[in-house]
Amino acid sequence: MPFVDVSLARGKTPAYLEAVSRAVHDALVAELSMKPDDDFQLIHQHAPGEMVFSRTFRGGPRSDDWLVIRITDGLERGERAKRRFYRTLVRLLGESPGVRPEDVFVMMSLSAPDSFSFAGGVAGTDVGAAEALDAAEKAPETRAAYTTAELTYALTELFQHGDFDLVRPMLRSDLVLKLPASLPYGGVFSGIQPFADLFAGTPGGDAVWESFTVNVAQVIQADGHLLVQLTNTAVPKSTGTPKVIENLWLFEVDGGRISGAQLYADTAAASASG
Repeated sequence: MPFVDVSLARGKTPAYLEAVSRAVHDALVAELSMKPDDDFQLIHQHAPGEMVFSRTFRGGPRSDDWLVIRITDGLERGERAKRRFYRTLVRLLGESPGVRPEDVFVMMSLSAPDSFSFAGGVAGTDVGAAEALDAAEKAPETRAAYTTAELTYALTELFQHGDFDLVRPMLRSDLVLKLPASLPYGGVFSGIQPFADLFAGTPGGDAVWESFTVNVAQVIQADGHLLVQLTNTAVPKSTGTPKVIENLWLFEVDGGRISGAQLYADTAAASASG
């Protein structure tokens, strides 16, 4: 997910700009494992006097063809990979369009994945988790554990959109599900199937609710746990009056898998809430 800004003197040909762009992209793919289609760049051309730089400080001598390459990355690549990238970048720029090594100035900065949104108002962490889970689904035998970002994304999709397929492989076979005894469907259950049955529909179903809308307020990461805070808007059949029901799910994570799930429900708000 690196994003690239290139600044250079105005007046270069389109072919020159294209060669600079390709050199940067190819170096990122070769040395920082960037996906070939992950290609986002802005090229800024500056008039004389708009690029101020020392001709000799810690390098040089720099010429009027001095260019600045700023890369904002969502992953820490490590010093060795960055050193390889610098060398490859200088070599490729020298091959085409012929930029002198002394004129290549690089700045790399790290920005957390959730500081990126590629499109649609979706956080970069969700995009990355979705891509990883899609790859895992194609080769399920390769995943014995899941990252916190992947678990968070799958749980959000479960509650927000009812997508159980993402979270199913993350559940340990001995998962313990705890529901308040005051609920009609309350109790302590073991195994994946009770969890799957609970999320097959709205708890209580049409017998209890006229409508039930779930909204994930936030997912909190704690030591060995994920807390999913829900703000549900529901209309009980008994009253026909809309209610806002605050619930909290506590998920225990062991070895990158979900081993326990406990619901803390506002049981006083209605006869059932999930």
